[in-house]
Amino acid sequence: MTSFSGVIPPVVTPMLTPDQLDGSAVKRIVEHLISGGVSGIFILGTTGEGPSLTQRMRYEMLELTCAAVAGRVPVFVGVTDTCLAESIALAERAASCQATAIVAAAPFYFDVPQAALEAWFDALATASPLPLMLYNMPSCVGVVLSHAIVENLSHHPNIIGIKDSGGDMAYFGVLCERYRHREDFVIFIGPEERLADAVALGAAGGVCGGGNLLPHLYTSFYKAAVGGDAAAVAKYADQVRNVFKSVYCDPDDNMNLIPGLKRAMHELGLCSAVVAPPLSAVSPGHAAKIAAALPQLVAQSRQ
Repeated sequence: MTSFSGVIPPVVTPMLTPDQLDGSAVKRIVEHLISGGVSGIFILGTTGEGPSLTQRMRYEMLELTCAAVAGRVPVFVGVTDTCLAESIALAERAASCQATAIVAAAPFYFDVPQAALEAWFDALATASPLPLMLYNMPSCVGVVLSHAIVENLSHHPNIIGIKDSGGDMAYFGVLCERYRHREDFVIFIGPEERLADAVALGAAGGVCGGGNLLPHLYTSFYKAAVGGDAAAVAKYADQVRNVFKSVYCDPDDNMNLIPGLKRAMHELGLCSAVVAPPLSAVSPGHAAKIAAALPQLVAQSRQ
């Protein structure tokens, strides 16, 4: 089984309206990412607003992305859903589009025990024609995947790893300690500001949302971390913090990540700033803050 590493951005879903995809922008974003040196592309995740999209938009995003990528990098497809049959159907469509793997967080809404979650992931992995990467995203789905069920699921022949976006580095450290030497089960981190720490612990890479905007910055950050270049790591970490402060946070320092990221991408001509409900567009003040900071962010990322 192929092992994966590097920076795999969770791609935004470009929209003309909240229920209409922008196909031209999909192609622009794919080229922007590949030219930025990313190791793969992850669609329909949290940053891609996957759970907020219509089924039609999810399938269109899948088809357009795979066509634009044309096999140049792996494509990971988020299939998180409350309905197991829908997740399996999307996995089957992903396989027909020549995607590489699927990614799934725990089904949300019903409060069920860890054993039920383990059974759900086992059923999805068994039915899926593509390998499955687990996705620990407690802030969105309200549950942490316990180390016990991750251990059990790690031995499923069609489960290839886990993306952890929980933000708990103690939890993440245990994952790395257990699986860093297993080529068949890789560990990726979600919080991009912890990318260097994650690599030092043994992670294979990061799923960095800011890579949508400045892919060169995040791929350089990863390479510096792998190479042990402390000076370069410090420089890139500072630039990533600037992305947080200037793009993700509004003038009152409240986090508004996805709308802020899309607004910045709009400023660069990559896509519109449209987001799907329940998210809403950034405030005029936040938009002005992004526009003022972006030239320096772009210039620094190219140094």
